[in-house]
Formats: sequence, C-alpha cells, structure tokens
Amino acid sequence: NWQALNLLMEKYREQVQCIYIDPPYNTGDDEFVYKDNYQHSSWLAMMKDRLLLMNSALKSNGTFFTSIDHNEISVLRAVLDNVFARENFEGLICWRRRHNQPNDRTKMIGLVAEYLITYAKESAALKISGVGKLDLTGKFSNPDNDPRGDWASKPWKVGADQSGTRYVIETPTGKKLDEEWMGDETTYKTLLDDNRILFPREGGGFPRKKYFKFEREEEGQCATNWWEHSYFGNNAGANATMTSLFGEKNLVSNPKPVELIRGVIQVAGRVVELIADFFAGSGTSGHAVINLNREDGGHRKFILVEMAHYFDTVLLPRIKKVTFSPEWKDGKPKRMASAEEAERSPHIVKVIRLESYEDALNNIAFDDPTGQQAMQFEDYLLQYMLKWETRHSETLLNVENLTKPFSYQLHIHRDGETRAQAVDLPETFAYLLGLNVRKRQVINDSDRRYLIYRGATREGRKVAVIWRETEGWKDKDYTRDKVFVAAQQLTEGVDDVYVNGDSYIPGARALEPLFKARMFADVEA
Repeated sequence: NWQALNLLMEKYREQVQCIYIDPPYNTGDDEFVYKDNYQHSSWLAMMKDRLLLMNSALKSNGTFFTSIDHNEISVLRAVLDNVFARENFEGLICWRRRHNQPNDRTKMIGLVAEYLITYAKESAALKISGVGKLDLTGKFSNPDNDPRGDWASKPWKVGADQSGTRYVIETPTGKKLDEEWMGDETTYKTLLDDNRILFPREGGGFPRKKYFKFEREEEGQCATNWWEHSYFGNNAGANATMTSLFGEKNLVSNPKPVELIRGVIQVAGRVVELIADFFAGSGTSGHAVINLNREDGGHRKFILVEMAHYFDTVLLPRIKKVTFSPEWKDGKPKRMASAEEAERSPHIVKVIRLESYEDALNNIAFDDPTGQQAMQFEDYLLQYMLKWETRHSETLLNVENLTKPFSYQLHIHRDGETRAQAVDLPETFAYLLGLNVRKRQVINDSDRRYLIYRGATREGRKVAVIWRETEGWKDKDYTRDKVFVAAQQLTEGVDDVYVNGDSYIPGARALEPLFKARMFADVEA
C-alpha cells in the first residue's frame, strides 16, 4: 500500500474525510512479512511511514480510525500522537468483537474485545463542521396522539447528584411540588403551554418533559467509547456475511463486520463524502459505504487498497457482488436490487493495478548484457547500474517508448507464467499530476488517434494533457498535429498543456520530464 499512497497523494492530498484501517496486529500469527529480525521495529516503521501519508490525505476536519488489539496498542498510540498530535486525539473505543463468553481455563482474562483509536486531523475544525452521530436508539410512541408524532419523556426533576432551579409546581390533581427542576419557571411554563410537560399517575406524579423522535433524529445519537456487538457487529456475524456472499466458510481470517465500519462512517463527521481504507482486506469498508448509500441516498465514495491474492479473490468479487444485490446466501443472490437500491448503488468502480516490486525486477533490462552480473556487487554500484545502465528498462519509464504510449507494456509474472501486459500511461500520469479529470476524450484525425484529458489540479490550474503516437514523425507531421489541435480547440481555456514527445503546439510542454520526476521522486530524493 506504500506505492498506492504515493500514487494517490498528489490528487487526494487534503481531500479525504474519513480514513479507517485494519492493519496487521503484529501478533506473529498475521500476514505481516518482516525483512529482518527486528519484528517490533519493522512493524512500527511500516506503520509510521504510512500514517504520515494518510495524515496528509485528510481534510482539516477529517477523522482517522484504526483497529488494533492489546499487543501493540500502547506503542501505536505513541506513534499516532506523534503523527496526528496528542491534542487531536478523539477517543479510544472498546469494541466487543465476540458475542459469546469464552471459557478458557488457561487464561485469567478472556479476550472478547478489540480497540479503535481515533484522531481528528484538527479537532477544532471537526467541531466547527460538526461531529457525526449514530442512529437513534430508545423507544418512542404516541399514546396521546400528539400531531408532532412519536415521543419519549425524561424527568423534569433533577437527579440526586444534580443541581437545578427551585420553585413550586402544581400538578393537575392539585398537589404542590417544591423541588429543584431542570429548567427555570419561565422555561417550564413555555413547555407546559406547548404540551411538552406531562404528569404520570393520572396527573399526580412528578412532571416529565417530552422529547420528540423527529427532533432526536435530527440531532442523532452521540457515540460512546463502548461499542456493543449487538449494534456494531461481531466476528461471527462478519464470517457469516462472507459465507453468504461466497458460499465458502473461513474464506478470510477475522474479517470486520459491516456494522462496525458503518458506525465509524456515521460518527466520522456530519457530512462524509470520501472514505479511504488503505488496509482494505476483505473489502468491508466498501461494503459499508454501499449499504449506507442505499439506506439514506448518500453519495459517499470509497478508496480501497489491498495487495496480493486478496484483491482478486475476495475484495473485488465482494464489491461486485454487493453492488449487484444487497442480499446473498450460499454465494448466490437472494433477490435483485430494487430500482431505488440499484440507483443508489455504484455505477462505476475504477480498478487500478500497480506494478509490484517483483514486476519491477522482472522488467529491468541492462544496456550491456554483462550488467546482470554487476547486480551482485556493492549497493552503490547497483544504484549506478539502475540509474544509468538500465535507463531504457520499461519499469524505469523508457521515455523513448513514449512515442507509442498506447502500446507501452511490462512483463508481468502471474500464475506461473510471464506475459506482456499493457500499461495505462495516460491514467498513471493523470494521478501523478494530481489531475481531477473532468473530461476524457478520444478523437481521430484520419489514421491518428488522440487521447485528451482535461481537468484541474488541486491548486485550481486548468490542464489539458494530449497523447498521440509520434513514432517516425517528420516536420510535416508535427505541423499537421499543430493544425489539428488548433482546429479542435483542444487547448482552449487551460493554463497548462502537456503532450507526449515533441510538438509544435504553442505553449505545450513535453510531459516526459515531469512524468519521470513524479514517478521516482522518493527514489531520487
């Protein structure tokens, strides 16, 4: 996910409103792979590097949640204080992940809970924009047929450990009650006139204040730091969900329940439009977003990042299944989505595959055939070889081959075989540029194909990126190119124009230097 964070950062810096992650817990039984013998320090270094980038992705009023268990909670909290600042700590939530009671006689303390640590990017900004709320709980009814609808009530008399305003209230039966009350006498009379005060026990009991369901629904329910499994789900329920979707038990280890992530999104902020999960696992975060949008008609979007086999075998199939139908059993849909559910479901899910470390090594090509032997030498020599002797490797962005951008390929090893696979250079450059694409257009000039991206950067600069195949072009071809671009008004109304290769287009810049600089910014730093 490190590569994914770097690719997305230019476009999504300070754009995400909620980040939830479920990282490896560093228990020794998870799938975290260590490159050395320093298991603890490796895990901390991995987390801090990624947390710093995640913090940069959050809006000023954004919120961050991470799941964790008891193994690393103390050190993770210290790292989070360093990354997000202690004053932005919002709470430590204890979530009961098991619905049953363990009975392990070898342990003094049975483990039934995990934790969610949550921070705001800036607590002050979060409070201004408004904190999120959970669904309303409690019983409401309307025994007196109040036209305002269902209501519940609470005592108007203060509790034993509270203080209030003292005055006398006369009940409908004539009883005089000299007590301390929740509000002053003027407020009481206003509530009484508005039919918001009731007297139980046939008018002889202590007064109670009505509060209406519609009012509480608008206010929402404040979250606490104890999340019960009956509302926020449990591991058994999460496993049952996966079995229903795929018809196979124990497909993944310890998936999180949809209800848990639903709660995270609800409390993350009053308006949450973009949710990111950079340890996406089985895709629960995406599932929760889809469900919430179907419930309330919201337009939330999600970014999910996962690596290795999980992506193709679990995450992507799950998102496809949930988009198709909201209810599954034994790997088959129980029903079709209703018209409203279909309208509120994702219409497009973009899938981006990044070159892996192994793919990069497979695509290193040396200018000198003896160069492969040099990889056995010292690190400084290897770095020299990678920078100069392998500069024409496809994995290092062979700029000479950008004359044919639509047929750029890498050799990808999958399922025991290596095969050439096309690389989407235009899309990659758009992300590295941080381009919010407004329009993607294909135009043909007789036998020539043009691909044009138009959009804006985070800074608000309007950009046009023009791609075409220029292999073998002569002076007359570049002149024809210039005339065609002008006739189609492809650069009208923009601040910056980028083209692959050379051009006679006025004001246009070759994109190759910027492309390579953005791709290897960290490598060359």
